[in-house]
Amino acid sequence: MKKKNEPSAQPTPMAQKALYLSHFTPSMMQPETLQQMLVQRQPLIDACYDDVVHSVTTRAKHHYLFVGPRGIGKTHLISLLHYRLSTSEDIRKKGLIAWMREEEWGVTSFFELVLRILRTLDQKSPELGIAARTAPLYELTLKQAEVQGTSLLLEILGDKTLIVLLENLDDLFDQLGDAGQRQFRAFIQNHPQLVLVATTPALFAGVSLQKSPFYGFFDIQALHDFSLEDVVSLLKKIAVERGDSALADFIDTPEGHARIRAVHHLAEGNPRIYVIFAQFLSREALDELVQAVMHTLDELTPYYQARMKELSGQQRKIVEYLVNYRGAAPVKQIAKACFITHQTCSGQLKQLREKRYVRSIEQGRESYYELTEPLMRLCMEVKQQRGEPIGLFVEILRIWYTETELDDWLANESSVDRLDRRYVLRALELMRTSQAADPIFRAQINDLLACVEGAAGLDEIERLIEEITRMVPASEKARQARAIVLLSMLRLVPNLKPPLLLEVDYIAKAYLTNIDKQASLLSKSNAVEKYRHLLIGAINLFHIDDSKAALIFPELVKLMLRFPSHAAVAVIGSILHYEKAERARVIDEIIRFIDPLSTKDSAFKFLRILERVGRSIANWLNTGDEKNLLSLPKEERGLVTALGLKVEKRTL
Repeated sequence: MKKKNEPSAQPTPMAQKALYLSHFTPSMMQPETLQQMLVQRQPLIDACYDDVVHSVTTRAKHHYLFVGPRGIGKTHLISLLHYRLSTSEDIRKKGLIAWMREEEWGVTSFFELVLRILRTLDQKSPELGIAARTAPLYELTLKQAEVQGTSLLLEILGDKTLIVLLENLDDLFDQLGDAGQRQFRAFIQNHPQLVLVATTPALFAGVSLQKSPFYGFFDIQALHDFSLEDVVSLLKKIAVERGDSALADFIDTPEGHARIRAVHHLAEGNPRIYVIFAQFLSREALDELVQAVMHTLDELTPYYQARMKELSGQQRKIVEYLVNYRGAAPVKQIAKACFITHQTCSGQLKQLREKRYVRSIEQGRESYYELTEPLMRLCMEVKQQRGEPIGLFVEILRIWYTETELDDWLANESSVDRLDRRYVLRALELMRTSQAADPIFRAQINDLLACVEGAAGLDEIERLIEEITRMVPASEKARQARAIVLLSMLRLVPNLKPPLLLEVDYIAKAYLTNIDKQASLLSKSNAVEKYRHLLIGAINLFHIDDSKAALIFPELVKLMLRFPSHAAVAVIGSILHYEKAERARVIDEIIRFIDPLSTKDSAFKFLRILERVGRSIANWLNTGDEKNLLSLPKEERGLVTALGLKVEKRTL
């Protein structure tokens, strides 16, 4: 396995055939390519297709509304659905399709919508002679033209059903206004020959308010962000489609998977970013990536600027804070940063969530908020950076290329002429000087913790751990951090012991450093959590190397004596899941290392508390009677309760 400054084992993809992937207009792509690039959404398309065909061939009508932020893949879905419907024999016999333009500007009334539908049908089926039949409408008054236009549409349909594919339904309904929406709804009610399949970036009043004409009309389907496995599948599909077997093979390796994982944390599951990124995975195409990213953001910036103008001043401040924060933040933190009260901030966040600007993540009793659309953050970052390198692109360079590869690129004069070298220089600077964790390792650890906290299957955890162990850390600091994290997983994944034996020196060194670090951060409010974290690692180290554990425990015990009650509760909470013999051994080891310190009052106090807490918890868990905790002082009882231990029959 390579080191960070060594040439990469990554293949240099050389496309064997051209593959056009439109960033904004999937309708321009070949249907076969659209199908090949489909990830995650096949069941959704199948269900929608079946329902539309059923709507055309029977009297029952099903109407779909796909909801998801910009770049999530709505147009891809509509394009593929249009192709499948167009090639259906049932649709050819009993239906007509009007695939409206993505932006139908100027549709300010129901009559104008009817005209656009007629125009769309004429473009696809000129043999119907619609253009000639609509020409006389322009000589009539608006009221007369509306009557004649709707009659003409019904005449053209005959006994067929019209499938209308509409994108950005929110914009269309805004233009129609309430009166136009009511006319449209009444027409569908009186003439059940229309089936609507529409998309919208977010739910809006026209479909979500009970008083709106289209409330309860659609089968609303939310399009979800791509998971890591979705991204891996997409990138592999692209590699296979363009005949790049080397890249496809690399994606299947732990290193390829790890790099994609890190990019996934940056792109936040937005498919459009991956489609752009997938086309520039070789150094030969590196110079084009900046232009592609900039083109994407230039196209989207006016849209997001318009959305920001719709917000109040306080809501804009909140959105701008979340753009810069790059993560999920609690209400208290957002309120403080925006100089508004907690109550006001909660109200504004509720409105922003309803408008789909932010989403909330529940953690216990607290809600954390983050931006819904990662592309919005990127567009706003570009405006704020005033010509400076885009952070996303710099991070992608750090992830996908090694220092050697980027140095080689700088040495290539022809490449320097085509790409702003500031991006490469900035990426190299971060690689060599940044104190932050390596982005690949950081992404792996975040996902590992999420797997453990989310009760993921052991197979998934083991796959991720294997990926982590196969990657060579970028620095000594990263290697120590990796060893500590893996050690904490030992009880969950026992087969980690052999690779950890190779890292035991790094583990011991890192633990001693970590104890010093935690000593400076320790307080009553966090003592139990920090003690438990350190104890679990130290206990696991006994299973790896007794002599190394012996170096750690004296320093750990000294730290524990600062808050003896908290330490005693942490010890009992840390050993509960071990077998009885192992629990006894841990207690013996702690007492053994306390012995040299036993002349101190704090040591005696800790041992007394440890015995008292251990006895009370054992009686409580064995009998299920919480009264056993009443023998503890109030502080210790509160600490035990905060552990959230589950009452179950066991012998302690």
